[in-house]
Amino acid sequence: MLAALVAPAVSQQMGPQKTPLDLQYERERQDQVANERAYNDQMKRLKAQNPTSAKTDPWAGVRPANDTNAKR
Repeated sequence: MLAALVAPAVSQQMGPQKTPLDLQYERERQDQVANERAYNDQMKRLKAQNPTSAKTDPWAGVRPANDTNAKR
């Protein structure tokens, strides 16, 4: 009779138990791996795009039209 009462308690303690801190570390590691994978995928997509052949000047609207210093 005593064995019948103790058996369920012993069976619950069998196997590795993860602490909440271990579970948090595991989730953070999974998130980090997912973020790195998404970053690498985005970088591959950006490299695969055709680079712009014409160089653009973002300050073209600020400079005067007849700038003689730029022609040197």
